[in-house]
Amino acid sequence: MTQVVIVLIIIAILVALGFGLIGMVKGGKEGSDKMFKSLVTRVSLSVFLFLLVLFSGYMGWIKPNAVMIDAPVTQAPTVQTPVQK
Repeated sequence: MTQVVIVLIIIAILVALGFGLIGMVKGGKEGSDKMFKSLVTRVSLSVFLFLLVLFSGYMGWIKPNAVMIDAPVTQAPTVQTPVQK
């Protein structure tokens, strides 16, 4: 369920981006107002999405990808230089 909400918010951010593009193409006072409202919407939705992802991870609703934190560190192969006589 959380993944669906996250995808819907991302789609809403993209729609707001499209409205901002339309406002930029129109220009003038009306276009400027449309761009500003679109910017406020995108920023608000992005902050909400960030907080939702953090909260969902905290509650265990979403799981992060498996990352090996204690993975063994491999060393680069050493190059043997020939011994000169």
